[in-house]
Amino acid sequence: MVHGGFRVWSGSEPDFPRQAEQVRSLLGAPDNPALLPPQFVAAALTGIGGMLITRSRADALVDAAFALPTRDPSVILAVRHAANRPGATRLTLVARDRPGAPDGTLVDLPTDWKAQESVFATDSIAIGEPGSEHAKQARQLQGQIWQSPPDNLYPTWLYAPVCPASMSLVALHGDRVVGFLLGFQSQPDRDGTTVLESQVMGVDPDYRNRGIAVHLKHQQAIMAGMLGIDAIRWTADPLQAGSALLNFGRLGAFSRRFLPDYLPFRNELNRLPASRLRIEWTVAGEDPRTELSQHRLHLRESVVPGTTCPIANDGPMDLQITPGNPLIAIEIPSDWTALQQSDLATARAWRTNLDDLLLRCLGEGPDQYLITNAVIHRGRVFLLAEQATNNLLRLYS
Repeated sequence: MVHGGFRVWSGSEPDFPRQAEQVRSLLGAPDNPALLPPQFVAAALTGIGGMLITRSRADALVDAAFALPTRDPSVILAVRHAANRPGATRLTLVARDRPGAPDGTLVDLPTDWKAQESVFATDSIAIGEPGSEHAKQARQLQGQIWQSPPDNLYPTWLYAPVCPASMSLVALHGDRVVGFLLGFQSQPDRDGTTVLESQVMGVDPDYRNRGIAVHLKHQQAIMAGMLGIDAIRWTADPLQAGSALLNFGRLGAFSRRFLPDYLPFRNELNRLPASRLRIEWTVAGEDPRTELSQHRLHLRESVVPGTTCPIANDGPMDLQITPGNPLIAIEIPSDWTALQQSDLATARAWRTNLDDLLLRCLGEGPDQYLITNAVIHRGRVFLLAEQATNNLLRLYS
């Protein structure tokens, strides 16, 4: 699509991945720390309603922008990089129906900013919006956790409070960042549901098992609710036990969609195809008196995998259970990261067979399931998947 000399690329175009990576390369990747990372551009940008905008002259790239949705659905944030000055970043708010417009409202992007007052604190850990030094630490921590190259890390300008396309939080022990959470505004659903796309969260390994991830997510939900956002969504590896127990067991989120080989990169946490579950979480949270909360509590207290419900797999082996069970348990590794490092062949069998199982089982059709909980039983970790009945869909709507 062409707008006044600018070309707008949507994710549905077959040439989008190649064009986006070519633009990133021309703008200085992998050595330009201001660029959005390639895995975000490839897998998430257009899914949240973003786009790639280019302007060429005599077949040479002159200007390019990655456009991000903002809290105003009629306005996008154009993140511009000039081809002759790839290190320079310029943020401009423009009308969504004129994405290539050279004019617009300039967003002053500071290089230094102070942290906002902490919104929550417990056990010597404070949760709040980051300052510029915290943003640098969060970027470094992301690299340490995932052992990722600099090009795969999110730029620090996304953590600035003036950025209208993102929402960020950090967990602090003194002045040390020990956890971070970064999300993006998404275009509303067709039914008007407003959405925050929670893109990346990490906790320093030295500070895990202290509830930091739960506190970050709860504060994110509070901030989103104050902005009128209805739902938070993200993706998670179905084979990461800690993530499953947090998302489904602690937060009360659910999943009805599986995305095989979703992310293009490989790192220490993803040595095999990076398949993902699409996680959905209602911002209003769970009141313990609600019907959904009572349903979840009953499920957790009554379920005994292998006794009250069939187990769909024996480790990496799909057991091909009979369709129609109202509840099934799906075993996942207790330590997926360690398994990838110690026995890649067995890890590959887990990934291949669980991909097939989840692709077949998840959805809203007949004999399909929603993942709604996760439990530990006799040292084994299970996802709990409930049949997608009209009543269950009503509870999670």
